[in-house]
Amino acid sequence: MIPIGYLGAIAIAVLFTMYLDGAIGVMMLAFLLLMPLLSLGITLWMRHSLQLELKVPEQAVKQRGAEAVLLLTKKTPLPLPFLRLRFYADAHFEKLNPNAEELPAPPVQYEGVFGTFQYWIQKRKYQKQIATQHTPDMLPLCLSMGIERSTRVTLHLNAQYCGNATVTISHVTLSDFLGMFRFPLKLYCEESVLILPEITEIKTNNQLFQTVANASVTADEDNDATPIFSAAATPGYEHRDYLPGDPLKRVNWKLSSKRKKLMVRKDEPAALAKLSVVLDFHRASSELHIRRCLAEEELLIETALGLLQLCVRQGYPCVLYYQDTDMQWKQIPLDSPDQLAVESILLLRSGFRPSSAFYGTDPLPQAISQQNDTILLYFATNCDHQRAAALDRLTATLHYISPRSAKQNTVYPKNAILWDTTDDHHIEPING
Repeated sequence: MIPIGYLGAIAIAVLFTMYLDGAIGVMMLAFLLLMPLLSLGITLWMRHSLQLELKVPEQAVKQRGAEAVLLLTKKTPLPLPFLRLRFYADAHFEKLNPNAEELPAPPVQYEGVFGTFQYWIQKRKYQKQIATQHTPDMLPLCLSMGIERSTRVTLHLNAQYCGNATVTISHVTLSDFLGMFRFPLKLYCEESVLILPEITEIKTNNQLFQTVANASVTADEDNDATPIFSAAATPGYEHRDYLPGDPLKRVNWKLSSKRKKLMVRKDEPAALAKLSVVLDFHRASSELHIRRCLAEEELLIETALGLLQLCVRQGYPCVLYYQDTDMQWKQIPLDSPDQLAVESILLLRSGFRPSSAFYGTDPLPQAISQQNDTILLYFATNCDHQRAAALDRLTATLHYISPRSAKQNTVYPKNAILWDTTDDHHIEPING
């Protein structure tokens, strides 16, 4: 769009030519008319010679900085006018533009002719607002180059929540030197960054862990009167701390006297195979509250991983279940902290998703449904009627763990023992 001021300059040049100095006026008119054409020609040439690349690290650590590098190259020594673009970092990162306002909710369509017409008007306004308004997760950039062939822009990000984060470059437009012409370019970049969680250090005096450990010991005492020995479970070589409820026959008194605390042999793996952990990746609420969702999801993941780490270290290998990116249930036996660290990266790549993504999938793994003496720890931010009914059909001892703040639209299983996770990763029973 030609600015009014530029048209005014041409009009002044015409008057100057007619009433003052014709030769100089003609030169002024030639300059004012040829320069836009030259600027337009360079801009059109640049449309097909630009390449845009976005580089981010594969992994980042929470609460630490990560760098996103934008690399812009051109195939010609001609100068690049002005390239405008938007850099987006999703809610896993701290806000890029904290002073900007969030976009309002999209308009809702109503019935009737008047409702359709009103929706059409609101939709046009909403689309215009999206195209012009700056949002907290967006950073506008304007780039220009001289005769150099490439330029590099480094953007600093601060990872806030663990999970599979996304950074994006979109809305790329090229304008000429005079700002008269603007062309949208089909340049789009999107990259993923896996933000690693901080596995919480949960102590052995945790009430949920003691409850699960005592239940495992009790089940083993009922089913096996004599110890089970194998090449992988030779008595006396692997030990864990004594927990209330452990039988005294498992205490290694010699080692306990040396360490000045009671140590128990890990020589009966039959009881240890009964502990199952399910991570439910159904997202609790809508995208309008995405940061709250991510905070609850991070709290649940870090608490679950911390409890799994404690169980493995204390000699209670667990079986972890979660739905991968293909919506298939994965069954992962865990028997070492190193294996848990590797698996935590894989499950984050799946991550929480909207409930609509799970439509038609099994609410629970079939392996759990077929077991009768399992102790099941079910970690979820929310539960609906379908999953609650599936959990109620189990014969396993069910412990349902959810964030304390995640109480909206949640249907608790009737036969479950309910637990809360607080903001500092404490696991506490829900009274009543």
